[in-house]
Amino acid sequence: MNDPTTLSNLLAHVCDELQLSPTAHASATEHYNAVARWLAHEGSPLYELQPRVYAQGSFRTATTTKPLSRAEYDLDLVCEMAGLYWPDFDALTVLELIYERLLDNDRYADKLTRLKRCVRIAYAGQFHLDILPAAPDVPSRGTRIRVPDRKLCAWKASDPKGFSAWYETRGLITELRKDAQIDPVPRLQAASEKTPLQRVTQLVKRNRDIAFSQRPDLAPRSIVLTTLIAQHYGGHASTADALTNVLGRLDELFAQHDTYIEVRNPSNEDEVLSEHWKAAPAAYGAARTWIRNLVDEWNRMAMARDLPERSSGLATLFGDEVVKQGLRKQASEVETLIPRGGLKVTSAASLTAASGIAVRPATFYGK
Repeated sequence: MNDPTTLSNLLAHVCDELQLSPTAHASATEHYNAVARWLAHEGSPLYELQPRVYAQGSFRTATTTKPLSRAEYDLDLVCEMAGLYWPDFDALTVLELIYERLLDNDRYADKLTRLKRCVRIAYAGQFHLDILPAAPDVPSRGTRIRVPDRKLCAWKASDPKGFSAWYETRGLITELRKDAQIDPVPRLQAASEKTPLQRVTQLVKRNRDIAFSQRPDLAPRSIVLTTLIAQHYGGHASTADALTNVLGRLDELFAQHDTYIEVRNPSNEDEVLSEHWKAAPAAYGAARTWIRNLVDEWNRMAMARDLPERSSGLATLFGDEVVKQGLRKQASEVETLIPRGGLKVTSAASLTAASGIAVRPATFYGK
């Protein structure tokens, strides 16, 4: 973010507002570690199965998005049991082992819910931890695993670690990418550390949440969006250019498929991520319409001629409060540079207000 006057700089500040706060991240880390210790404790019935807990999903890829209103952050964990030979174990039995172990602890007993593939611990008003039991795939194939499915009463293919590594590689296309450190609990990244791919993922997910706030059952799954966005990211160093390009390419993709797009885990082709679209055609239709509308809204915002109109467009896209906070941060950043002559506008457009947003019209040509 060398030039504080650009739209990409503002979008980075908006993304900063969307992620876990340092306090919430520290709290999530504390709970994460406590759960991991409890599941793997020597006195646990899981101990002989050699459990190992690690993050998955947006928690691992650093693309968490602040929920609307008072909803809780969704943080996903995997409890992979290296000593579990999954062909010999009933899938639902493994789910119950996790549930029963957590039920034995008064700290978690009143916070538990059984879900389709995981056990949820809800920390009211903060976040919930979804714990997915897993076993190494047989025969062993790198980081691929098997996970239980309560509805199917069966084991299904997955690979959260492989997916995360693939997603990181997609982000490495840009020259601005820094070396990433994968820890048991991913550290909280500042806006300046995130890749354009990470920011685009956060922004699209945020608009998804707004667009489907009244019909969350039709909303595209985050893992599906994350995959499609990464697959169509063209390596742009500018977040605004990256978002323009990704949206244009997704719009073309959906236009070419009237009824269904099959999305598989790039690191494990046995895992179909878009099952919901096949089972619920209405959800796929809603996703197509949403992408088309998102392209139009982004294009209108990018073509706006003045700051108030542009700010209003951004608020429609990503939410009024996060955009206001982003504008305040950008204005503050610009004001600190002006007195010491540190402000250099590299865009062809000139500053339109104190917050200094310069934007290039979106064309949606794709690549």
